[in-house]
Amino acid sequence: MTGNRKTGLMLGIISLFIPLLLPAGELPPYEPYKGPIRPGLVITKENLNQYLSELKSLLPKTRHYWLIEIGLKKGLFSVPIQEIELFPPSPGYAAMSKKNRGRCKLGADNELLNWEAGTPFPQAKSALEIAWNCYPEVSHATSHDDCSFIATYNYYNCKGDYEKHFSWIIYKKKYRGRTDIPPCPALSGAINQGLLSKESIIITEPFDVKGFVQLRVRYWDLEKNDEVYAYLPALRRVRRLTGSDVCDPILGSDMPYDDYETWRQKLTPQMNFNLLGKKDFIVPAAYTEKPENLHQGVGFQVNWEIRPCYVLEIEVNDPNYMYSKRMLYVDATREGNWTIHWGESFDQRGRLWRALGVTPIAHETYEGVSGFRNLYGYVITNVQNNHFSNAVGDPEFYPLDPSKAFSIKEILKGAR
Repeated sequence: MTGNRKTGLMLGIISLFIPLLLPAGELPPYEPYKGPIRPGLVITKENLNQYLSELKSLLPKTRHYWLIEIGLKKGLFSVPIQEIELFPPSPGYAAMSKKNRGRCKLGADNELLNWEAGTPFPQAKSALEIAWNCYPEVSHATSHDDCSFIATYNYYNCKGDYEKHFSWIIYKKKYRGRTDIPPCPALSGAINQGLLSKESIIITEPFDVKGFVQLRVRYWDLEKNDEVYAYLPALRRVRRLTGSDVCDPILGSDMPYDDYETWRQKLTPQMNFNLLGKKDFIVPAAYTEKPENLHQGVGFQVNWEIRPCYVLEIEVNDPNYMYSKRMLYVDATREGNWTIHWGESFDQRGRLWRALGVTPIAHETYEGVSGFRNLYGYVITNVQNNHFSNAVGDPEFYPLDPSKAFSIKEILKGAR
C-alpha cells in the first residue's frame, strides 16, 4: 500500500470518529433549512403534492400521519407558515435565569446543583444541560408556578373518526423553582422536606368515570420515587399506585401519565442523554389569545413556524419502565425558550410506540397573575396502531390553596 493510500485510509477512519472526538461541551452544528417552504406560504390539500417531500423533511416522521394523512389530505385544516415570533419569558423567570448564569452545576449522577429557579443553564453546552432546561418540573415552557388546566380529551380511531372523550381539571403547584407567584423561589419548608411539586387530576365527565381523582407528589431527590394516590369511584376507596401504574394510559386513552407535557417521567441517575442534532422543524406558533376555531374535529387550525430544534435522546436504562428510550425535539430558538415541541417513545424492544406534542402553544401574558396562559392542546399518537387522541383546554394561573387543591376529600367535592 502506498503512502498516499495509507494516508487516505487513515483520514477516512478518523472521519468516522470525529463526532466522538468533539470536546464534551460542544453542541452539534446547526443545519438550517434552505428549501422552498417559506413564511407566507399556506400548504393545503390542493398544493400538498407540490410541497410534500419538503414538508416531510421538516417534520419528525411520527408527525407525518396526523398532520399529513389525517389533516392535510382530508382537507381538515391547512398549514400556514409565518415568520418566527419571539416572546420574552416572564419578568421573574428571566431574572432568575440571569441569576443562574454560570452558577448551576451537574452532579455525578445527573443531579442539578445550586439551582433556585429559572433556566439552570441559559447557555447550555451539553445534552444533560439541555435536558434540565426543558425538564417540565424546572422549565416554565409548559407550566407555571400555580396552574389550573381545564381540558377535554378526545379519542379517535385510525380513520380519524371520533370514539369518545373525557373532561378533566388539573391543578399543579411548584413548591420550589417559583419565579412569579409569591412566595418565590420556594414555599416555606419545601426545600427541607424535599418537595418539588404536587399535582391533582379530577375527571368531571362522562358519568361512568366522573369522580376519578389522582394525586401525585414529586420530590427533588432523584432517587426518591413519586407518591401517587387515586380515588376510585366504583370502589369508593383511595389506593396508592405503584410505579407501573403511572405507565398505564389515562382511562384507556393513548396517553400515560408520564407522557403529559410530553416528558413527565422523573429524571433519574440511570438515564443517559445524547444530542443527535440541531436542525429546522415546522412547529406550531405561539398565541397570546386563543385562536378562533381552535378545535375542529381531529385538527388544530393554527399557524406554523420553521424553528431550530435540538434532537435530544434519553436512554432510560430501566428494564421495568414502559419505555427504553425517548426522543425529544426541543426548541433552540433563543435563551429562555425550552419548549418540547414533539416527543417519540420506544418500547423495551426498541420499537417506536408513541409520539406526541403540543399543537398549538399559548404564550404567557403578564397583565397580572390571572393573565398567565399555558398550552392549548396536545396530539397523541399510538404509532403501532395509528390510533390517536387530542386534548384541548383553557388553562389559568393563580395562587392555589394546597389544602383544597391537593386534598382528596376537598377535590372530590368539585368532582361530584
